[in-house]
Amino acid sequence: MARINVVEPQNANPEVKEIYAKIGSPINVHKALALRPEILKGFIGFYPTVGKNLDKRLYELIYIRTSMINGCNY
Repeated sequence: MARINVVEPQNANPEVKEIYAKIGSPINVHKALALRPEILKGFIGFYPTVGKNLDKRLYELIYIRTSMINGCNY
């Protein structure tokens, strides 16, 4: 269970529903950022560019290591 509120698709306002429709099925990070739609919009534009030029394997290792450093088991 999330420790912060999230915006589920069925409870989203029209602006967030439109964003969700563009990204497909929202994941937890999208639902949390949807509390501030302007941040969610920026994230959607930014996130795909992160690691774009890195080898996929290296990118995944960085992702896992960052999670470990932050104590994130999710």
